[in-house]
Amino acid sequence: MTRDIYTEPEDFDLDTLRNLGPLAVLAGTWEGQGLDTHPSADGSEEEPYRERLTCEPIDPQPNGPQLLYGLRYHQHVHKLDEPLTFHDQVGYWLWEPATGALLHTLAIPRGLVAMAAGTAAPTAKSFTVRALLGSPTAGVLSAPFLHENFRTLEFAITVAGGPDGSLTYEEETVLQIAGRPEPFHHTDRSTLHRVRPPAPNPAAPAGGGARRG
Repeated sequence: MTRDIYTEPEDFDLDTLRNLGPLAVLAGTWEGQGLDTHPSADGSEEEPYRERLTCEPIDPQPNGPQLLYGLRYHQHVHKLDEPLTFHDQVGYWLWEPATGALLHTLAIPRGLVAMAAGTAAPTAKSFTVRALLGSPTAGVLSAPFLHENFRTLEFAITVAGGPDGSLTYEEETVLQIAGRPEPFHHTDRSTLHRVRPPAPNPAAPAGGGARRG
């Protein structure tokens, strides 16, 4: 029998905020400070930064029989001593309740996109996703300059919700830098606090309770 990969589920909850599972710790707008350790001509440099992270729910995403709930995010980062954007990143966090699968997509305006994957239980307060260069399902793609000079071999991020309502993450990007024999571990660590709750997704009715089907 041929597996049905086309028919979408007929009945599911339209309220994304009720179905984010582990991603619920991310929903809303956050501000905080972190520390970036990045490569430099002399080896490495530590740079403190401040950031604003906005994670807003999107409508449920039927994908054939698959059903995903998620957040659209924007991360904006400044150094402490200058207004120029230090890092800008957009993408999606997605969760599949049926399997516990997590997906994290990212794009940065230096010519890099990636998709990292992992799994988590519905009630998990922390989780990790990873991407590997060359993976067909959780990989990294870089523009020519980055691929030749600062090639991303591996990317991982661990996110955790704190008992005080804070949000922390630890991020590691393993780089093969031109002219250096050993890979460089570029890291970011940050603690943030929610400054605004998330808005409902567009299809979520006032008062909740609605389902498709």
